[in-house]
Amino acid sequence: MTDREFFERYNKNVYRTCYYMLRNASDAEDVCQEVFIKALASGWERVEYLKTWLMR
Repeated sequence: MTDREFFERYNKNVYRTCYYMLRNASDAEDVCQEVFIKALASGWERVEYLKTWLMR
């Protein structure tokens, strides 16, 4: 799976969780972006349970 596929697969779940927690669309987008920046930089390829790891 490429970085783009990783993003496309989990973007909606991460955004939905961020929006649920923040109740603000622009803040949720910012936090969602930060989540993926950190995930892509931390070597997500080696993680076995991606969705669980990412949502944590």
